[in-house]
Amino acid sequence: LVAGLARRMAGDAPLTVLCCDNLPSNGRILSELVSAFVEARGMNDGLAEWISRRVTFPSSMVDRIVPATTDEDRADNERRTGLRDDALVVCEPFRQWVIEDDFAGPRPAWERVGVQFVDDVEPWETMKLRVLNATHSVLAYLGILRGHNTIAEAVQDPELDEICRAMVLRDVAPTTAGGMDAVGYGNEVRTRFANPALKHTTRQVAMDGSQKLGPRLLGTVRDATDAGGSTDMLALAVAAWCAFVLAETEAGRALDDPLSAQLTRAGSASDLLAVESIFGSDLGPTSPFGTQVVAWTDFLRTNSLGEWKRVLV
Repeated sequence: LVAGLARRMAGDAPLTVLCCDNLPSNGRILSELVSAFVEARGMNDGLAEWISRRVTFPSSMVDRIVPATTDEDRADNERRTGLRDDALVVCEPFRQWVIEDDFAGPRPAWERVGVQFVDDVEPWETMKLRVLNATHSVLAYLGILRGHNTIAEAVQDPELDEICRAMVLRDVAPTTAGGMDAVGYGNEVRTRFANPALKHTTRQVAMDGSQKLGPRLLGTVRDATDAGGSTDMLALAVAAWCAFVLAETEAGRALDDPLSAQLTRAGSASDLLAVESIFGSDLGPTSPFGTQVVAWTDFLRTNSLGEWKRVLV
């Protein structure tokens, strides 16, 4: 990329480098990597100064559910079309592409096909993580505990649907940026999750939980705590992960998680909350949030989930 930019500099034409990697602040991260690489070259050719004037790196965000393609999907497509496609991609009808309107020159009129150009992608990224991804995780962990094989099955469970709705309404929405309709988005998300054609399995979503808790749930916990807001339902969400990990370990099933060796040694929610690489030092087992999680985990392991509302009283 840097070599290409160096060649582009000769013509002094503006260039927009649009990063589509699926990670937050992708444009900023790419810009920083390019700047670091240019500096590491040790060449006094003016490239760094030219990039700062003539090149932009807008961030972007995509929201579309794309479950892993199965052999059944490929066979079904072949029956429907008469063609074999080993690179088949299965996705939902919904699509959203949000791009920062920071182009170095004239930009394509992609808004004609539904692209949203915004000043800052970050509020959209945050809402997706805290509403869509967090709801996905809650449905996965509680869904497994309730015997549901797919996310579509789990979200049609009245108890789980209400828990997810309450989490967004009580705990998540107050932490999102002004002007963002987190509650409306959450309702739309749960409708999308109910699509039985997606066949997104609860275990597929449940994998790598130690890596997902931070961006999906714990950042919200910290913001809500700082603002003096509710974390009751967020604690239930984290407790669902704890109960899942403990149940899998007790059943002798291997955890699909990069920290599996450490997690399988845990004998309680307190042990899991003590893993600082996940929870830091501020959300450990003796913290106010940690005590909520421990209580919810005990509840999930000893009570009917249908009684969850009485814990909030």
